[in-house]
Formats: sequence, C-alpha cells, structure tokens
Amino acid sequence: MGSGLRDRRLTVLFGLAVTVNYPWERAQSRLYVLPDGAEVDWWMCAAASVADGLVVLLIVQIGKLVIGQPDWYLRPSARGYVVLLLSGAVVSAVIEWSTIHVGQWWAYSPRMPLIPVLNIGVAPLAQMLVLPPLIVALLAWWWGKDGE
Repeated sequence: MGSGLRDRRLTVLFGLAVTVNYPWERAQSRLYVLPDGAEVDWWMCAAASVADGLVVLLIVQIGKLVIGQPDWYLRPSARGYVVLLLSGAVVSAVIEWSTIHVGQWWAYSPRMPLIPVLNIGVAPLAQMLVLPPLIVALLAWWWGKDGE
C-alpha cells in the first residue's frame, strides 16, 4: 500500500475522530469548570475534539507497533480491539491526570463521577474506551464498502 493511500486513510480517521468526539465533549462539558469558575464553551469543546483526534491517531499508531501491521485498523481483530481499549485507557488516564492535577487547565464540577485512587473523571476515561473502537469500526466499514 502506498503512503498516499495510508495518509488519506489516516486523514479520514482523524476527521472522523474529531467529528465523533465533538458531541461527547459538548455533553461532558458540564462536568468541568475552568480555573476562574467559568463553564466550558463550545469552541473549547471543538479544540478538545481536535486533541481527541490526535489521541485516536496515537492509539492507532500504538496498535501499529503492537500488532505489526500499518493498516490493522481497517480489519481490526479481537486483538486490535483489546489494543484500542488498553491503550485508550492508559493514554486517557495519563492525559486526564496531567491536565487536572499537574497543568490544572480545568477542574471537575461536583457532577463528575471520579475513579477512586486515580482521582480522574469517569466520563473522559469512558470516552476513550467507547469512541476509538467505534471510530475504527466505522472507518473499517466505510473503507470496506468503498472497495479501496
């Protein structure tokens, strides 16, 4: 497979990831507050969705290293989904812990359910457990029906 086709697939994957993550970001925005106590605005959710798209690309690259196939996400096996879940959980936990406890970019509202010990929100962890497998499944379906 040529690098042009691979780049196109990853570009579609990124666009799909941003699009699918935006509604989740909007829905969970009520669970966060900014350092000054302000609510999270729509454009911050859009920016977070772009970051989520980059996280999905990172997770796919982790899968490439673990599985050893550059286009593994087009025909994800059970092993591929396990890699998505495990790497999604780890990457999400590290990012969430860092942005909340180290960078203090925002804080949780009292409505955010927390994971004990880690002291991170359930919603952002669930996001990276649910959405990357969905995104990969959608992309695999789309690319399969497109015949490329």
